[in-house]
Amino acid sequence: MFHHKAIQQTVAQDKTRKIVILTSHVFLPGYRKASVHFVAQNWAEQGNQVYFTTVGHSWLSYAKDRPRFQALSAHQANHFEAVQPNLWAGAYLPPVHAFSSGNAVLDRFSDAAFRLYGSYLPKFARRQIAEADLVVIESGSPLCFFDTVHRYNPDARLLYFCRDLLKSVGAASVLEKIQEKAIPQFDTICVPSRLLAERLPAGGNIRFIPQGVDASLFDESRPSPYAKGTLNAVSVGNMLFDEESVAAMAKAAPEVTFHIFGAHWHGPQPANVIVYGERDFDSIVPYIRHADIGLAPYRMTASEIYLSESSLKLPQYSYCKLPILMPDLIPYAGRNAITYRLDGETDWRGKIDAALALPHSDELRDGIMTWHDVARQTLEAAFEG
Repeated sequence: MFHHKAIQQTVAQDKTRKIVILTSHVFLPGYRKASVHFVAQNWAEQGNQVYFTTVGHSWLSYAKDRPRFQALSAHQANHFEAVQPNLWAGAYLPPVHAFSSGNAVLDRFSDAAFRLYGSYLPKFARRQIAEADLVVIESGSPLCFFDTVHRYNPDARLLYFCRDLLKSVGAASVLEKIQEKAIPQFDTICVPSRLLAERLPAGGNIRFIPQGVDASLFDESRPSPYAKGTLNAVSVGNMLFDEESVAAMAKAAPEVTFHIFGAHWHGPQPANVIVYGERDFDSIVPYIRHADIGLAPYRMTASEIYLSESSLKLPQYSYCKLPILMPDLIPYAGRNAITYRLDGETDWRGKIDAALALPHSDELRDGIMTWHDVARQTLEAAFEG
């Protein structure tokens, strides 16, 4: 009996699927990669047909990010283009779209706007959803399409790829209402943080699957972008970026150069701080691998501590055997953590020195999952039961 069950499980795991992903992220060269990109790529590499569908953009996006809008318009507007074997990317680009403004007055009108926007998807997306075995809806604006996806394909498995608390990312209140109603209706909800799972509405089939790393990229032999003999700290990502703390670090350690990717710098910029803006992840890898210190400078509240588990940068830094400077609010148990007070830290020099003195040990890689593992476990979770 046990042997027969094992054979059935193996066959189920080996079956390839047609998967449609709804996400606010774009799949374009030069733009950052989130966990949904890595999972999509690995699903495709494992033989599944994957359709990466960008929503939450429109002609209005031209004013916010002209280069991104132009790239989407030129390559993926309302159709899919092949980006690698078994993986297609496309963008729904209507004239206008519903968006979260963070403005209390505008938020009153967002309920109707999101429900109207989410009631329709163009033919290129509808066709693939209707034939999908699995539809993945990422947290944020894609939630407004939940009922529409179910209407297009009531037989597809539905996976909620929940990466953030909606309040933490400033989502409109209507999306929280939609999430609360949809949670029990998803077949599976995958979260990268147990703390995040505890703060979601009740009634969902929640599976905790940690974030991964692209081991093949980090294992490549690539030259250091840093000048020989220099000391370098790197920060990747813009979520809750704490410019004040990084500025204090830079002032305390003028011999260290601080390389900032993804986040914007608003105040006076110290001479030893270099801000790169958003870059293609592949081009950032050597900066992480050859750094002396990894920075996780979150300006967070107690309700946002889940970010310590859902952060991509922490496993990436650890895989590269870096010490990590982070707020002491983060309940991170890694031996490479050097923590500082979020408010009122008085020993920035001591924190930098402690990080520079920490051994870059192979043991820091213990227990870190690859994206291949994350993708496989996520797909298994989506079809269990």
